[in-house]
Amino acid sequence: MENNYYNPKPIEQLTFTDNGMFQAVLHEPDICAELVERLLHIPVGHVEYPELEKQIKPYYTTKGVRLDVYLKDSDKIIDIEMQSYQQKALGKRTRYYQSMIDIDAIMKGEPYKNLKDSYILFICKTDPFVTENEKGYGLPCYTFRNICMENSDVDLDDKSIKVIYPMFIVKRSFDFLQFSYLQSLKPSLIKVKYQLHKVY
Repeated sequence: MENNYYNPKPIEQLTFTDNGMFQAVLHEPDICAELVERLLHIPVGHVEYPELEKQIKPYYTTKGVRLDVYLKDSDKIIDIEMQSYQQKALGKRTRYYQSMIDIDAIMKGEPYKNLKDSYILFICKTDPFVTENEKGYGLPCYTFRNICMENSDVDLDDKSIKVIYPMFIVKRSFDFLQFSYLQSLKPSLIKVKYQLHKVY
């Protein structure tokens, strides 16, 4: 008789790309801030507790979004996404996520200047951009911002940046953060195993 029960991974075999471990590690404010500083090269001040799978859906008829990890400090909002499969519409997805984050950022009547700096950080298991020959461009990082096509010195200054990393570039940082996280959990490892097994 076929066994239909799902066998959860032991915690020792989980990697940063596994959803349970990804969320568990980045749920810690200090570790989450360190990851952002390493990958975006920006200082992160006091971080409000990171929200996992934050949902934004302005109207019941519109397509909402579920952000993997959402955090903000006094002057910036950062969305961190783990992309586990190739997606041809990745660019439009970041565009839509940006619009939803902005809708959620200020209230009716607030001036646009109150919008915080916005960073959307995607971590992809494979190189997300390929040439016509289906080969990856091989860049260690892809950073996108709105500039004038006629003169690149003219910056729209909308304080919106999208950054996309292939996983193999940042794996060492992830491994270190995951190790630090697990070391800090040793006194309560049994409890963590139970929580992660509920996810898997």
